[in-house]
Amino acid sequence: MVAAVVGLVIVGLGIWGISALVGGGSSQNDVKAASYTKGNCFADFNPTADSNRRVDCSEPHSAQLVDQTTAAAEDAYPGRDALEGRAKDLCDKVSLKLPSDSSKLKKRYTYPTQEGWGSGDRRIDCYVESTDGNTLTASLLP
Repeated sequence: MVAAVVGLVIVGLGIWGISALVGGGSSQNDVKAASYTKGNCFADFNPTADSNRRVDCSEPHSAQLVDQTTAAAEDAYPGRDALEGRAKDLCDKVSLKLPSDSSKLKKRYTYPTQEGWGSGDRRIDCYVESTDGNTLTASLLP
């Protein structure tokens, strides 16, 4: 019985080790969307994902959170159009340090749905995303 348990532990450790070597499982750099902060850079960014892989901005990445704001908790839901307007204004006002060829960079924003607002989400985020994959290698913030 003890030999069987030891055998299972060894097999489990072997599988865990192989998984770590080939990148299986979740990365220690995976960050939940609710924990993103201004300046974070992300490799292989998916704006609709619950989490993304945060990397140092000097490493290849496809997006950076360049600004964010949070509405007051007591505010009533202002409606989709109003939130989209706030998000667009946030992105329009952000100061960026763009590379000489910024033709493949797009500003994107996210804001809470009515359901999210009802659950307490008040964040509005502005991202700059490369449409050409992980081609950014520096922060876009001055």
